[in-house]
Amino acid sequence: MLRNMSIAKAVIHPLIKAWPDDTLGDIQEKLCKHNSVVVVDTVGHFKGIISRKDVVREMLARPDWKEIPVAEVMTTKVLYVPNHVSLAEAAKTMLEADIHQLVVTGPPEGGSVAIGILTLADVVKNAI
Repeated sequence: MLRNMSIAKAVIHPLIKAWPDDTLGDIQEKLCKHNSVVVVDTVGHFKGIISRKDVVREMLARPDWKEIPVAEVMTTKVLYVPNHVSLAEAAKTMLEADIHQLVVTGPPEGGSVAIGILTLADVVKNAI
């Protein structure tokens, strides 16, 4: 079933966005509810991702952590997958990279507009 199901038909997490000029204080509430936030430009192309782990690292290192721009902390080397690939292919990508989530991009014919997040938990949920 995983081999035949495209990511576009799978249940994925909605995209929680931030912009490079946002501060860690600006996105603190988002990270209380979500594991990560995708950083996008004004057109929606993704530029990076920031996780709870990234923010906690800054909290411990700097008393002014709330003022730090997201662009200074975000991970820019982000794996992503277009939404037309199979769920199995996306799962294999995550396992090979030893990560638990991927940014999903669209539209189906290609592009780098971030549209959601796929996690290993989503793979398991969609296999049922």
